[in-house]
Amino acid sequence: MAPFRWNFARREQLGSWIEDVPGFRPMRRDDLEALRLTAARIIAMSEAAHLAFIGRTPEHFYDYLSGCFEGCSGLPSLSLVPFSMRWLDEGGAASVPAHKLSGLAAAFADAGLSPDRIARSDRPVALVDMIAYGGTMQALVSLLHRIAREDGTDWNSVQRRLMIIGLRQRTKNSPNTHRWQQRQGWLDLIPDTVIRNVSVEPGFLFLLGAGEDKVTQSFHSGRWDNESEGADTPDESQRYAMKMAAWLYDLGNTREERERLTALLARQAQMKSPAVRNLVTSLRRT
Repeated sequence: MAPFRWNFARREQLGSWIEDVPGFRPMRRDDLEALRLTAARIIAMSEAAHLAFIGRTPEHFYDYLSGCFEGCSGLPSLSLVPFSMRWLDEGGAASVPAHKLSGLAAAFADAGLSPDRIARSDRPVALVDMIAYGGTMQALVSLLHRIAREDGTDWNSVQRRLMIIGLRQRTKNSPNTHRWQQRQGWLDLIPDTVIRNVSVEPGFLFLLGAGEDKVTQSFHSGRWDNESEGADTPDESQRYAMKMAAWLYDLGNTREERERLTALLARQAQMKSPAVRNLVTSLRRT
């Protein structure tokens, strides 16, 4: 069972947990500008694919864009996929016990990431995560491949609908710059999958990965077969993260913030894509 996560569009779920949170401060202006610009680049790079944010690192993008997309029609879906695994064990995807894989598959399905749903999707599905060496993405794709094989879903139909958008630390441009997707043998599983990278300032990337508390509990392999449901009472650090998520959602769900986001989108090179132009038009109509 995937860890419970509150829906910040439904404040009745939250009760008083985000009231009077000790020490809470909204996101700093520089970090908010980095979040907004990176969100615009993710959307542009995805060319209006469905966005599946992997694990806990991209939580801020999910909450912010959930607010921005609220009430808009014709936009791609957003999901936050519970998954935490840096590396597969020596036996690879085959080493995961069946009962744990079943729990993970159910969590993926709840997040809209079942192989069957990907194969039948009306749009490509972009997997978005911070990527250092590619271990988490390798584990995710390898396990999706095993789930598809065991469910009888045609893997080629899945991998052709996938896209990977990696959030990467910004470095100086150089002909010798290493790309994480170079020399990754597991990419043979996804020969037709489009891979794109979004460069992010190191300080902001650290903030996303380790600098702030998270709303959602880590969904590591030890919890994949957990059958408990519902939410535990959040501790102080989790309440702070919930308050930030609500703040980002509310910010995104304003006309002024949508205008800022669409202005950044309109300046991206991918505006030549009809799908991106249509997405910008939908946001502006709200």
